[in-house]
Amino acid sequence: MPSSKPTLLFWILGIVFLLWNAFGCFMYLADQMASDETWRAMENGEAILAAKALYPIWAVIAYALAVWGGLIAAILLLLRKKLAIPLFVISFVAAIICFIPSFTIDEMKAAGGDTYWIMPMVVLVIGLIEIWWSFRKRADGTIA
Repeated sequence: MPSSKPTLLFWILGIVFLLWNAFGCFMYLADQMASDETWRAMENGEAILAAKALYPIWAVIAYALAVWGGLIAAILLLLRKKLAIPLFVISFVAAIICFIPSFTIDEMKAAGGDTYWIMPMVVLVIGLIEIWWSFRKRADGTIA
C-alpha cells in the first residue's frame, strides 16, 4: 500500500515549485507593468520594445495562464490536492503557447539575443518535472 505521508523531499520540491512559479508571476507583472522608459533603459531596450509590439494578445493570455496556473498548482500540491496535476498540465501547455512567438517572429529572436531560447527551455523542463512529480505523488498516495 502506498504511503500517504509526505516526505521531506515532497516539502522541499513543493516549496521550490512554489518559489519558481511565484518568480514567474513576478516576471509576468514586471513585463506587463514596465513603462517604455524602463524598457529603453535596458540593454537592447529599443529592440525589446519593438518586439513587444509584435507579441500577440493570445500569447500574453497564455503567459498569464502559464504563470498564475503554475502558482495555483504549486499551492495545491503543497496542500496535497490532486487538482494540482491538471493545473500543472494547463500551465505547461500555456507556456508552450506563449513561447511560440519567441521562436517564430524574427524580431523577437533578435531582441532576445543569441541565447533567446534558453529560458523557454528551462521553463519547459521545470514544467515537465512538476507534472512528473505530481503524477508520482498521486500514484503513491501523497496527494489525493
